[in-house]
Amino acid sequence: MFRSILAAALLLSGSAVQALPVEALPVPAAGEQFWGLGTTGIYCVKAPCPWRGVFRIYPDGTRDRPRSGHDMPAPPPLRAGNADRARIEDAFAGGGCVVAEGHFDGDTLVVLRIAGECRHWFPERPAE
Repeated sequence: MFRSILAAALLLSGSAVQALPVEALPVPAAGEQFWGLGTTGIYCVKAPCPWRGVFRIYPDGTRDRPRSGHDMPAPPPLRAGNADRARIEDAFAGGGCVVAEGHFDGDTLVVLRIAGECRHWFPERPAE
């Protein structure tokens, strides 16, 4: 009897939950991509480990592996405005992560703008 009541309660409570509307990700300008810069969300037991780095964000919201398999204590060479550069450097130094719209010109990341914080784009830690 108790199991029947419990099963019914779980079934009803599960059906009462409504999904929140999914907000569409912005679309990058032609020829540009979104890049995560800073903490990657990857945690390892031993080095080398890309704790901080640069990773591509695909239009469907998934992220690629970091460009480097090692920890990057500083951002790559940047061509960016002063405010955007400061936000990226702060993210690397302070354990944060920002999303930048831009492209790589060789090893230099050309930043058009900062699109937001990674925590707003990726609310949960990615599955390994």
